[in-house]
Amino acid sequence: MKRILLLCLLTLQLWSAEAVAVLESQKNEVGIRRGSSVITPQAGREELYRGDILYTGKEGALSIVFNDGSTVALGHKSLLKIDDYLFEPSQKNYRLDLSLNEGSAIVETGKIGKLSPESVTFRVPEGTIGVRGTRFFVKVH
Repeated sequence: MKRILLLCLLTLQLWSAEAVAVLESQKNEVGIRRGSSVITPQAGREELYRGDILYTGKEGALSIVFNDGSTVALGHKSLLKIDDYLFEPSQKNYRLDLSLNEGSAIVETGKIGKLSPESVTFRVPEGTIGVRGTRFFVKVH
């Protein structure tokens, strides 16, 4: 009985994991760390989830599109974590929370940035960027 209950809970947890973005394009060395797994993505087909860590190599670059239309383009030698994401317009629940630990990114907020700019957080090693516009560039050395 305990095994069945555990199996049901694990299945429910897997079903509740919802894709928050999709990898739109990639160039050269690109990867995704999801938990203890490392994934070599396929552009346009790879779904992204909360907690995913995206990285690019020396000649790598990638771009992703979130469910609300927000976009992030990473330059070479970059490391970005999707800390949290929530887009539930019918309940007015929004959150876009990202961390860039190294490299560079061009970010353009979609509907979340327009409807609730205070719900967008972009962290860098030496602070947090408060988003008041819809497009910005950041580079971490």
